[in-house]
Amino acid sequence: MRHLLSLLIILGLSFSISAESLRGFLLTKDNYQLTGYFNVLSYSPTGNLITFTNDFGDVYSIHPMLVKGFGFSKEGTSFRFVSRFHEGQWFFLHEEFAGRALSLFRLPDGSNNWVDDSMLSLFQNPPPTYYFFYGERRILPVPRAGFRRTLKDFFERRSPALASKIGKRGFRYRNLIEIVEQYNEFKGRSRRRL
Repeated sequence: MRHLLSLLIILGLSFSISAESLRGFLLTKDNYQLTGYFNVLSYSPTGNLITFTNDFGDVYSIHPMLVKGFGFSKEGTSFRFVSRFHEGQWFFLHEEFAGRALSLFRLPDGSNNWVDDSMLSLFQNPPPTYYFFYGERRILPVPRAGFRRTLKDFFERRSPALASKIGKRGFRYRNLIEIVEQYNEFKGRSRRRL
């Protein structure tokens, strides 16, 4: 066990040294913003964590349960992550689309050079890639396998017309952002009529 922990620390440090530092901030539980540099997001058996260097040069390994989230900018694009607990693990989830009634978040993957997802392949049950946020901090995982059933059950009472389209052309797994946009548009219209 001690060897595994040592290996994880060495791997984490090696990736944080080689990774590009991105200017950003941490949002604490009491809504303070701490500025500094985001180094790398990596996975662990308890979810994921980030390496963050504050403005004084101190390096910290931050677990999602310790902060509300973090953000940074890269090449003019802003990235925002929130921390959420799901099925015994804490994750930083990237905001793909923010809506009033429904938002779409994504689990970061190795497609970006600031994410180390090599540990993710060791998970016995890998977490879903996408998540819906709705209501008062409610979360719905959207797994690729069985996403049609999951979304039809979710939208059945909220928007029967949208539920009937799930799985058809333009309403597939790759169209999750468009599905979320349509649902928010529908909720916006229904809200104005009242």
